[in-house]
Amino acid sequence: MIILNFVLILSPPIQTETTSTLESYSILNMALLVLLCCIGLYALFKLYTRRAQIQKLVLQKKVEKRTSEISKQKEELQKQSEELKKAYEEIKVKNIAIEEAFEHLTNSFAKLSDLNREKDGIISIVAHDLRTPLNNIEGLIQLVSMDGNLSDDQKDYIIKIRTVVKHGNEMIRDLLDINQAKNQKPELKISTIDLTEFITNWNVHFEKSLAAKNQQLVLTNEFQDLTIQTDAGLLSRILDNLMTNAIKFSEKGTSIYININCEDDKLILSIKDEGPGISAADQQKMFKPFTRLSATPTGGEPSNGLGLSIIKSLCQQLGGKIRVESELEKGTTFIVSIPMQIETAKA
Repeated sequence: MIILNFVLILSPPIQTETTSTLESYSILNMALLVLLCCIGLYALFKLYTRRAQIQKLVLQKKVEKRTSEISKQKEELQKQSEELKKAYEEIKVKNIAIEEAFEHLTNSFAKLSDLNREKDGIISIVAHDLRTPLNNIEGLIQLVSMDGNLSDDQKDYIIKIRTVVKHGNEMIRDLLDINQAKNQKPELKISTIDLTEFITNWNVHFEKSLAAKNQQLVLTNEFQDLTIQTDAGLLSRILDNLMTNAIKFSEKGTSIYININCEDDKLILSIKDEGPGISAADQQKMFKPFTRLSATPTGGEPSNGLGLSIIKSLCQQLGGKIRVESELEKGTTFIVSIPMQIETAKA
């Protein structure tokens, strides 16, 4: 009706029948065109509205899905937060336990340090105090030896007493060396040493020990004309300990080989025996103090388990090192490497 009224309003007055017919057709066509436009606009409006509704539904589903995901994440985060809180409480408890344990260890370490100092002091005092009676015994033995009316048994007793005194003094010296090596760096007395003269003088001290077990010392001549700058006392003690061990753990009638040469500004000294050898297990612990190995002295000689640890300490003091090559039933070779020259400033 609205469209029809609109058409009538726009229509001009009827002049003639033909004109009126043409005008009627024009008006009708225009009305139809307007009607079609209105229908198209309505269709577009409905299509847009439908599309908007669909988009709204899709968006709503996305929002719901995202909301659900956020809710789950929130629950997971809340759960993780509770777990972290629980873990924090556990860590806090453990930290308190660790602090208490650390405090206990600190106190224990302080007590152990005090006990260790007391032990070192006792060792020094006992060692020094033991020397006095041993020296007194040695003095008394010298007085008794001056008597020319001693029987063979008495002379034998005197020899045995002197041997015991000697072993006691050696043990005291070893204890003092171990104690000193742990607590302070000894002062080196550096001097120039002619190895030929040094070895000749050193070798004399073991002639009786070798003869007692019918053993032979074989020396190489490669050290001839060699001179080194080091502490003669420490070097002599290294050789003494190695030689004593070689004699002590070798059977009667065997040979001991000493090889001395120079390689890359290092003095390489090796002592090889024909003893029982050292097992792999013993080689792992042989340089630790107070360690007794499986092998035993072949002549009933005493052993305090300090010799090898002292040798290692003496080698380190001279800036060198020691290693061993040994197999069971194939003898043992100790190899010492020390610098040919130690600067006086380092002493």
